Amino acid sequence: MNNTLHLFNPDHDLALANGDENFISPKSARAFTADLSCLPIWYAEPEGVVLAEMLEQQWFDEMQGLFPQLGSLSIESQPDFSKLNQVHPWGWDAAVRKGLQALGASDMLLPDAWQLGQIRRLSHRSMAVEAMKFLHKEEALSALMPPPAQLLSAGEVEAFASQHAGVVFKAPWSGSGKGLSWARGKVSKSLLGWCRKVAEKQGCVVGEEAYDKVQDFAMEFHCSGKKVSFAGYSLFTADNGVYKCNELMSNEAISGFLTHQWIPEQQLLMVQKRLLAFIDTQIAPFYNGFLGVDMFVFEDGGGFRFHPCVEINLRMTMGCVARIFYDRFVSPQKTGRFYIDYFPAKGALLSDHLQRQSSFPLRVNNGLITQGYLSLVPVGAESHYRARVEIIDN
Repeated sequence: MNNTLHLFNPDHDLALANGDENFISPKSARAFTADLSCLPIWYAEPEGVVLAEMLEQQWFDEMQGLFPQLGSLSIESQPDFSKLNQVHPWGWDAAVRKGLQALGASDMLLPDAWQLGQIRRLSHRSMAVEAMKFLHKEEALSALMPPPAQLLSAGEVEAFASQHAGVVFKAPWSGSGKGLSWARGKVSKSLLGWCRKVAEKQGCVVGEEAYDKVQDFAMEFHCSGKKVSFAGYSLFTADNGVYKCNELMSNEAISGFLTHQWIPEQQLLMVQKRLLAFIDTQIAPFYNGFLGVDMFVFEDGGGFRFHPCVEINLRMTMGCVARIFYDRFVSPQKTGRFYIDYFPAKGALLSDHLQRQSSFPLRVNNGLITQGYLSLVPVGAESHYRARVEIIDN
């Protein structure tokens, strides 16, 4: 039996950037973690364990009644690590390793310092640069945009910005829209100061031309036993790098949507093939788990092109969650959306939750959603964050 512990630690990107096992996430990140702690039930193995407070048990019992495919999955606040053979956090970093040790996890279940170092190295944005270079070696992909530059000094930042109408500068370790700064024309003193500070702390700043984006998407992969497999497509919406929602559609529907109007099918498949080859040699020997490669379609001279490797997220992603959720829990041919919500006012989220339950009631047939609203986490009076799905009857 594969007894695996899953836990939600969305502050992983911040912890990686900090690089300290004693890292303490901001208050907002801790609230996000607490409110969405049950999210892993939707992608965990049926016999696994999810680390969450037991007060969520009543809600979880209701979910198991609706969705028999959840199997014997359990939620526990104090797991018995002697009965576990694997631990799968949202992402590995020194801080989550220390936290699991404090809960009683043995070193056999946790990555050692060398493995954590490899994960941090592979999470650096320079890996996306290397992947772009690898893609360019394929003649059929030589027309793709050049790899983004790695900028090491303030002088290089200004020179790079002067070459393009708009640019974006990225901290090497960052995520969820953080660590990004845009510029058009002359670079401001404050932006130069930010770039200098990032380069001093993280080794460089990655600079890239800003494109006229029309659609975000991603390819999701899974590494196991030093091998990689393609896990599916993710079609999502982000605002200045901040995740908003995912479309809930089949892989075939997403591929068809992209290739019908924007991307030649053979080009998309070639990128997938080449990324599999890159991940197989550069990442899979050092990493087990899901990873996502973010991409986007952009307008260029009246036509459309696509950026095949904006960044590589070496962790579980919301796109992976949406992909797995659709394939496991949504009736085929149905479509919908997966959202992450935030309500700052106390009680506002609960009010919205009750209103959606009333106006868009959930319909489930043989464990598959055919229509309606479902919160993927319990919602109470103190909740501020939610993951939800809404399935339309098309």
